Amino acid sequence: MATSPEIVQLITRCRRGDETALAELVKRYKPVVRRAVRTRLSPAMRGRFDSIDFTQDVWASFFRASLDRAELVDESSLVAYLAQMARLKVAEEYRHQTTLKVGLGRERRLRTSEELQDHAPSPSAEVIARDRWERLTAGLGEREKRMVAMVWEGHTHAAVADEFGLSVKTVQRLVARLTGRRRSGGGGA
Repeated sequence: MATSPEIVQLITRCRRGDETALAELVKRYKPVVRRAVRTRLSPAMRGRFDSIDFTQDVWASFFRASLDRAELVDESSLVAYLAQMARLKVAEEYRHQTTLKVGLGRERRLRTSEELQDHAPSPSAEVIARDRWERLTAGLGEREKRMVAMVWEGHTHAAVADEFGLSVKTVQRLVARLTGRRRSGGGGA
């Protein structure tokens, strides 16, 4: 790609904030950016991201921070810069997605309603769970039972304490007392 006065003029107009020039630049070089993104996008990432997401991210970064770069003097340098920017955006997201917290391998398929019904507890498991609950909460007042139920449902100790106007330590002591009772096999208070 040779240096052409038309490209230099287009970049100059973009630097001045000419909206039509900006639209023309995107229209003309969007396929270049998209192609660079698609060549780097792994199959695992294609399930989470569309190449358009990365393309828009490249253009946003380009207009925010790169439009005034001195090395953008001709079409070949512009194309090379945009393609490199696209490759780096994909690589950066890939590194992020492969960390332990996000991990591309951690994503799981949602279960269908039939699969969920297959994993419902059996009637005997429900009876056993109810019996354990009754032994665990035996001797507790209704207020303490409601507190334990909130913890069992997944509420934090702080949320339970706020709900009942208690300190977090009080809730923790209740849970510790019940946990100790369960380990020792005792059912009484």
